[in-house]
Amino acid sequence: MKLGLRAHDITIFDDIPKLAQRLNDLNFDYIQFAPRASMPGVTNHGQNINFGLANKVKHEFEKQGIQVAVLGCYINMIHPDISERTAAMKLFQKYLTMVRYFGGNLVGTETGSVDPNFNLTAKNYEPDIVELAIQQIKTLTLTAEKVGNLIGVEPGVNHPIHSLAVSQSVLDNVKSPNLQIILDAANLVHDSTQKISEIVKNAITQFGDRIYAFHIKDYVVENGRAKVVPVGEGMADLQQTLAVIQQYQPDAFVILDETPQENFARSLERINLLTNDLN
Repeated sequence: MKLGLRAHDITIFDDIPKLAQRLNDLNFDYIQFAPRASMPGVTNHGQNINFGLANKVKHEFEKQGIQVAVLGCYINMIHPDISERTAAMKLFQKYLTMVRYFGGNLVGTETGSVDPNFNLTAKNYEPDIVELAIQQIKTLTLTAEKVGNLIGVEPGVNHPIHSLAVSQSVLDNVKSPNLQIILDAANLVHDSTQKISEIVKNAITQFGDRIYAFHIKDYVVENGRAKVVPVGEGMADLQQTLAVIQQYQPDAFVILDETPQENFARSLERINLLTNDLN
């Protein structure tokens, strides 16, 4: 099993050649790349991208044998301010038109919150809010179909698409192969009794053919949601989870997510030991 990485977990910003070289040195060959995070100065925090810039980024990564598996454009598609919501949707649609020039074909996002500060709130689960999110996803999927690319939606407990059941409802309502799921099982955890290996297995059973990529991280549960900790220092059953993915989705995109910088090397060493056991 080969792992990918969120590019901005490497603290090299606005210097793609140097970032690509570092990723190569660490033996990564695919990434999740967010211009907002990895090129904050060049792109005005992801707002200003163009085809030429995207093509330059693509070639710099290709020189090091690195593929953009997921282009990150994480927006609040249900922002309570209509103007903010509209701007976010337009930005995501722009990314959908450009993702191939970055070297990928899928743009990923979570599904937002009615709280602009993303405080945990059950209001995100209200039926009208869930329906709004589904309609927004449908709008973005129509754009994805027109440009021949994919949209990846990442469920989470603090979003309207907050469970496997609601994720299935989205897939049932938006009947398009251009809509895919990015599954971060830790983002669906709300108490310490849950095992992410079971969440992953249930997701694969329900809609495995629509899972484009998996995110992996370690965590503890605080106040009804997962809090990221260094790999090996939390409660995630990572070895079992990776084994489930390899059994049912061999060689899938598996992206190490939210790796704490102060423990990056240690986390990387520990996760590599787990993946090496599966090879």
